[in-house]
Amino acid sequence: MRGWMMAAVAVLAPVVAPAQEARVAIQTETSSLDPHFALVGANQAMMRHLFDPLVASDRNLRPVPGLAEFSNPEPDLWEFRLRPDARFHDGTPVTAEDVRASIERMPRVPNSPAPYIRLAGSIAALEVVDARTIRIRSRGVDPSVPLNAMTAWIIPARIAATATTAEFNAGRAVVGSGPWRFVEWQPGSALRLARNDGYWGAAPAFARATLRPVANDAARLAALLAGDADLVDAVPPGEVARLRARPEVAVSTASSNRMIYIGLDQANDPSPFVTARDGRPLAGNPLKDARVRHALSLGINRAAIVDRVLSGAARASGQLAIEGQLGFDPDLAAPAYDPAEARRLLAAAGYGEGFRITLHSPNNRYVEDDKTAQAVAQFWARIGLDARVEVMPSNVFFTRAGRREFSSFLIGFGHSTGDAWLGMAQVLHSFDAARGLGGLNRGRYASPAFDGLMEQARGSADPAARDGLIRQAQRVAMGQDMAVLPLHVPDNIWAHRAGFSYAAMVEESTLAHHLHPRR
Repeated sequence: MRGWMMAAVAVLAPVVAPAQEARVAIQTETSSLDPHFALVGANQAMMRHLFDPLVASDRNLRPVPGLAEFSNPEPDLWEFRLRPDARFHDGTPVTAEDVRASIERMPRVPNSPAPYIRLAGSIAALEVVDARTIRIRSRGVDPSVPLNAMTAWIIPARIAATATTAEFNAGRAVVGSGPWRFVEWQPGSALRLARNDGYWGAAPAFARATLRPVANDAARLAALLAGDADLVDAVPPGEVARLRARPEVAVSTASSNRMIYIGLDQANDPSPFVTARDGRPLAGNPLKDARVRHALSLGINRAAIVDRVLSGAARASGQLAIEGQLGFDPDLAAPAYDPAEARRLLAAAGYGEGFRITLHSPNNRYVEDDKTAQAVAQFWARIGLDARVEVMPSNVFFTRAGRREFSSFLIGFGHSTGDAWLGMAQVLHSFDAARGLGGLNRGRYASPAFDGLMEQARGSADPAARDGLIRQAQRVAMGQDMAVLPLHVPDNIWAHRAGFSYAAMVEESTLAHHLHPRR
């Protein structure tokens, strides 16, 4: 479809939008405008337009001053000093009381499919020192505090006290201090924004921005080529060469901070979508057996998926961390494709005849997500499984995944920092809401050995020691237990009108304020 779609619009003349409005077509729509509703990538991208996090990040996802400067005057004390020129969209100054109210609200939002528990779990005490200064007393030495502050979205205290998610979604409570002001949201249609001329940071290049969700890849590219969009994201890798050949289009790419992996239910007996090959219930859950999980991993040809499904625009991986992060282990390579060994492990675990399993996946969240899921199922069929695939829109998928309704599911984790501890503590640590751990551990993997190493790393302020402990933890979770099945790290690919430039970054969020007219 994509080939003929591009040919069909080839005769159209180049169109450059006026600089008054940025028109952006995005693959995945946010599920809410409540900044504390869900710690998932699509929502985070929208929050970066409207709200400021307490701590900013640089191009390498390291914490840097933004809304606040921060310091660590005592081993378990973090001080945040707000910049004096930061103001909310209603003109009121951002104060330490707003920060306190926002942090306290974050873990308490009802019905969150991915709760903001991680910063709250680090805090022993909050102290408002003065109008611009707030202190966090952590539960011992904890370098994760500023890392978690990078997704601590700040809203006015008066709104934090009473506003519901429904009031944010209606627009009544959307008051942030970010580079854009809210104008209108029509779910499924468009989010409209206006430039915040009082923003403390670099002002957007456009007076207005419209972000439209267009889940279909061909339709998204057609909008760009027809002049109806200035910027599109999640460009299918197979289309890059065609786009680069067109003079009216430019392509911007960056390596990604996102790991695509398969989560596995390790809690339920039986698991909801695992049965005998003939559909009869199984006595237990085979996914609880590490031999089965290793078999499923060895049965996936990651190199073929990268080459054939993703046109080479990804890197196969064997761990949750990404290269360049603290905790990345170069010795944890992507598992080699070995269907014979996979069959042997299944037989050793008592499943020599295989079993039936359904792999669930979104179809509009990650690049070629549905095609990747189909490829995985085909590989699993070759090792004796009756593997089926069910795909659905991302808003449905994440709600169901958050309720832990799946047996196996294709999902991603986008690292928000250059330290792998944060992601591993959410995806792989035993679930512990009170301590802010395991909030995204949807398969409920649990290992005392892994948790112990992560606890040691959490309390280590020495980068070399921390790096070594995180690597050891990964060897337990991935090398020994195969807690999840890492697949690949995709490239970020955007396409835009040739009259514009886009600041592509390792962070995959598509941001209207990163789009600029060329000078």
